[in-house]
Amino acid sequence: MLIEKITTGFVIQTFDTENQKFIIQSFVAGGSEYEIDGAPLTPDQELVAGMVNFGPLAEVEAYLPFEMVQPK
Repeated sequence: MLIEKITTGFVIQTFDTENQKFIIQSFVAGGSEYEIDGAPLTPDQELVAGMVNFGPLAEVEAYLPFEMVQPK
């Protein structure tokens, strides 16, 4: 089973006016949703799949860092 974790948020980009270039950016995560085949993951699906450590019912949400490539 493939589950998509969709995280909303925003990107902060800092521009240096003296050097005329971006110097850093960061991603600030908001809330997350889970989907299977484009449909929201339901608690019933989570329990049937035995996902005790992943999804909305998990005690601690699984985390994968958002890899951002910094400006050069």
